[in-house]
Amino acid sequence: MKKILAICLLCCVHLLRAQVSEYPLKKSSLLWKIEGPGLTAPSFLFGTMHMIEREYFFFPEKIEKLILSTEELVMELPGLPSREESLPLLTLKGESFFDYFTKEQSDSLFQWASTNMNMTEALFRKTMESMKPFVFVQLATQWKFIGNMESYEQTFEALACTNKIPISGLETAADQMGIFDHLSREQQTEMVMESIRNPEKIMQQTREMEQLYVDQNIDSMYMMIMKHESVIVDEQSAFLDDRNSRWIPLIIQHIASHPTFIAVGAGHLGGPKGVVRLLQGKGYTLTPIRIK
Repeated sequence: MKKILAICLLCCVHLLRAQVSEYPLKKSSLLWKIEGPGLTAPSFLFGTMHMIEREYFFFPEKIEKLILSTEELVMELPGLPSREESLPLLTLKGESFFDYFTKEQSDSLFQWASTNMNMTEALFRKTMESMKPFVFVQLATQWKFIGNMESYEQTFEALACTNKIPISGLETAADQMGIFDHLSREQQTEMVMESIRNPEKIMQQTREMEQLYVDQNIDSMYMMIMKHESVIVDEQSAFLDDRNSRWIPLIIQHIASHPTFIAVGAGHLGGPKGVVRLLQGKGYTLTPIRIK
């Protein structure tokens, strides 16, 4: 009984001493070592970019060694869902993709598809008719990276599978799609139009974000996301804060069981309510590890 009380006292003292990093960070990284109460070995937290141009992608040997030194890989999703799993989540029921847009907006989409994908109006209509607006946003985003894209998630997944490291997810595909499904029709329409409006500016912003990523400055990445007018900023809680909060108990559960490598979008790491500071608030020590 005395031993149990002593352990509880130590944990309480540790929590009282919990240090939450100042905002913005003086020392930043994409990779953080997690230590703290009840952990017999450290775990690691890494910020990814889900899609990134090849010249900005870096995967040093240090990261591979850390993944291989842990007993589980945890990502936002436990790998890509199958076509059978994803199709019902991506298709509309009882309405058309084009019901979301005025004639002028639809004409802009037809023009974009013709210019960028060499698709006729008829083919574009057939392709998108039953799709949710989010599908077009993904299409327009991925188009910018065609032939020059790398994926941290796919790289991590392949490494874990090759070395028989279990993979878990903090969310399901249904969880992620639910965020977009709960947006109003007007917000979903605006998100689509945002994705084709001023492509030169969008590409410039993408490169700025990629450079901040290479610089490993997670708070600056968060600030950049927040300074732009967009549906994501308007719905910050749904896209970032609420998800971060939901992930913390799951992350704690994983790292308490065994050494774990956690990889989530870098936009979730920084900011006052980012994963780094939320874990620090729970009494864990997070130490930045420069990887380049």
